[in-house]
Amino acid sequence: MGEIGLTKNEAKIYLNLLRSGSSRAGRITEATGIHRRNVYDALERLMQKGLVSFVTMNSRKLFHATEPERLLQIVEEQKKSIEESRRRLEKEIHKLKPHRREHGDVKVFKGREGIKTVFEDILAAGENYAGYGPGEQIEKVLRFYMPGYVRRRMKKNIKPKLIYNESAHNRRYTSNPMLECRFLPDEFSSHAALRIYGSKVAIILFSEDEPLAIVIENKSIAEGYRKYFNVMWNAAKK
Repeated sequence: MGEIGLTKNEAKIYLNLLRSGSSRAGRITEATGIHRRNVYDALERLMQKGLVSFVTMNSRKLFHATEPERLLQIVEEQKKSIEESRRRLEKEIHKLKPHRREHGDVKVFKGREGIKTVFEDILAAGENYAGYGPGEQIEKVLRFYMPGYVRRRMKKNIKPKLIYNESAHNRRYTSNPMLECRFLPDEFSSHAALRIYGSKVAIILFSEDEPLAIVIENKSIAEGYRKYFNVMWNAAKK
């Protein structure tokens, strides 16, 4: 039950009360092996969470576990709290973002998580983008990440144009919805990839050992790469 924020002691005590129906603190101590002081502390926290209640009989407290459905309510409350935190964080991030500099910006991202950050930036731009390969290598380096990325890309109605090598024909990653592909001979393939989106250009090395991405933010450079891509696109085969 750690997933919903219960400590080990809280979980043991709650489950014990569910099985017994009701119990005094002393009996909970005996049944769980938890020190009496810790039992009282955990019971207090469980009551604050609405998972335990008590009645007083003969000047002694008898504790009861509330129905397990309360656990689902806690999860829903946590989801709402996380969503609210996300909204507040988005506002703060927007305030912290620096004004765009005319001379542009260059950032380096390392490792799989760094590459994911670049792909998240592509999604955040919310625009159609262009680039080339290497599809098979992307599938190896980001195989668990890409299916979710594709679903979110489709949800945002982003339609990329991508160039792959000829051997990628009929592969799963060239058949993704809302994706337009063209192909060049295999001799032009490499582990390097290009993505042009908004005013940014991402040059990505999909090495399984040391993935690396360089992102250049400059409108003129992005436009230059788009012209270069269009030449490749017109030369590529459908």
